[in-house]
Amino acid sequence: MQTGMITTTAPITTSASTSTAKNALDKDGFLKLLVAQLQNQDPTGEGQDPNQMVQQLTSFSSLEQAQQTNSLLTGLQTQTAGLFQAQTAGLVGKTVKVDGSGFNLKAGAASMNIELGSAANVTLTVKDANGKVVATLPQGHLNRGLSAMAWDGKDAAGNALPDGPYKVEVSATGDDGKPATFRTSLSMKVDAVTFSNGGIYLASGGNVFSLSDVLEITA
Repeated sequence: MQTGMITTTAPITTSASTSTAKNALDKDGFLKLLVAQLQNQDPTGEGQDPNQMVQQLTSFSSLEQAQQTNSLLTGLQTQTAGLFQAQTAGLVGKTVKVDGSGFNLKAGAASMNIELGSAANVTLTVKDANGKVVATLPQGHLNRGLSAMAWDGKDAAGNALPDGPYKVEVSATGDDGKPATFRTSLSMKVDAVTFSNGGIYLASGGNVFSLSDVLEITA
């Protein structure tokens, strides 16, 4: 029976080593310097100030406690972030209302919400991804408060448009002829939760929203 043997070549090492000069005194360097000073000075000797010795010991103790506190805080921060991510993952499958405007057309249906500060005449201007106006939707006179607005996905000529996201510009004119205050929002079902660059984002139908944009969560 033949056997194979695997050989490895050890890297060649030399006794020479390189070091990088430091322009700043780091934490370890400070501790070594302080310990060396404490070991080589006699606080009872001539010209020595006992108060200075006490201050140095206090500084050493304070620095050590600060290091331990930083380590504990780092551990707590990591645990808190993990718990928060686990809780946020529970949003998958839930319906949320997010701050924003637009139509996410799917199977010839799309909707968005508008909350008016006062009664107003509202008109929606729908644009495609290239900024071209594809439809103008007069909503008529809407009362103060929350209203849902739907779109059948057809352009001005009655042609069905392809599914996808569409931008919406809102014009709201109050009964006094002045612009009315409003806020738009979208209701969506969360398909996925992603964590990126320290932020948390919700995905739904190709759209992505920051968790900070969520206004309401329902079952």
